[in-house]
Amino acid sequence: MSNSLLVTGSSDIGRIRQRNEDSFALAPEHGVAVVADGMGGHPGGDVASRIAVDVTHELLRTTVESSGGNFVSRVQPAMEHAVITAHESIRAHAKGEPDLHRMGTTLTAIVADRETGAFVVGHVGDSRAYLFRAGVLSQITRDDTWVQQQIENKVMDPDQARRSSYAHLLTQCLGLDEAPHPQVFSGQSAPGDTYLLCTDGLAGMLQDQELAAILSEHFRSPETAEDQCAKALTAMLEAANEAGGRDNITAALVRFG
Repeated sequence: MSNSLLVTGSSDIGRIRQRNEDSFALAPEHGVAVVADGMGGHPGGDVASRIAVDVTHELLRTTVESSGGNFVSRVQPAMEHAVITAHESIRAHAKGEPDLHRMGTTLTAIVADRETGAFVVGHVGDSRAYLFRAGVLSQITRDDTWVQQQIENKVMDPDQARRSSYAHLLTQCLGLDEAPHPQVFSGQSAPGDTYLLCTDGLAGMLQDQELAAILSEHFRSPETAEDQCAKALTAMLEAANEAGGRDNITAALVRFG
């Protein structure tokens, strides 16, 4: 595995919303990226998402800095702890400010190890993590949504679910009364693998094949990896806006050399 690891991200308010309720945080030197989407229609969505990414980012960064032990065995329990701590921090903040009662957020985070290529993902809600490998984009998180349940029960197909008026109805998130049960899993990267973390302002506006085409186009350019990723992020956000920009748009890329 190459020691090259690039972590970058960007966010855009979109064309409809009056404020950006998405948040993201990066620790490039530690292989950490976190994105969150505050719940639209609820008070304090921007507050909840910022608390979530700040708490998760700090706990994961501290874990990576600690020495000793296998990367996955050390980071995977820390990821679950970080997600639950973020949830509890949102709840505690809301208790002190009644106007923020029932604020909530999604959360998707990754920690990648530049030395071994191992990674750990933590996820709650309908923001997503994708793996882009050899020109193919694959979603590696499961959406915590009502329509995803309908897909799994074979009541809807993915196209029907995408068009459904209930497409964004979450089955769990951070901040509400019931504690979330985060998806936490690990895996092994290959050289050239890229992980895309994004809110539904991106995934909801562009099909997976459109995202893959943008990544393929920019990753084939003769520019540096930094320029390739920066331009790919800009192109994805611009494409989501051109498709309507109905929500805030946030994306992060974690790319192995």
